[in-house]
Amino acid sequence: MEKINDSNLYKAFIIVPLVIALFTGGVSLYSKMSVEPAAAKLISSAETMKQGYVMLREPQLFAGYRYWDSDGTAVKNTIRYFDFMIYSGGEIKAEEKVYLELLLDRRKGGSMLGLKTAIFMIIISSMGGGMLFFENRKNVTE
Repeated sequence: MEKINDSNLYKAFIIVPLVIALFTGGVSLYSKMSVEPAAAKLISSAETMKQGYVMLREPQLFAGYRYWDSDGTAVKNTIRYFDFMIYSGGEIKAEEKVYLELLLDRRKGGSMLGLKTAIFMIIISSMGGGMLFFENRKNVTE
C-alpha cells in the first residue's frame, strides 16, 4: 500500500498561521509604535485632550469596546460620556484625563495581546515547518 504524502497539509499548516501572524503583528506594531505614543502625547495636554480622545475612540483589533468584560464596561461608559460631551459641544476637562488613560490602557493591552497572538502563530507555523522537514526527510530515506 502506498503511503500518502502529507506535505501539502504541512504547507497549509505553515502558511495559514504565518499569514495570521503577519496581519495581527502588523496591526499591533502599528498601534504600539505609532498610535499609542501619539495618543499619549495628545492626552497629556489639556488643550489637545479632545484630539487624543478622537484618536482613541476607534479601538485596536484586540481591544474592542464591545466586549462584555469588566474593563470593557468601564470603557463603554467612558466612551458614551465623552461622545455625549463632544456631541453637545463640551470640552474635556483636565481632571477627566484619568478616563482617557483608561482608553489608552485598553488599547495598549489590545496591542500586547495582538503581539502575543502573532508570536503564538509563528510558533505554530514553525512546528509545521519542523513536521514538513521530518516528513520530507522520512520520504527521502524510504
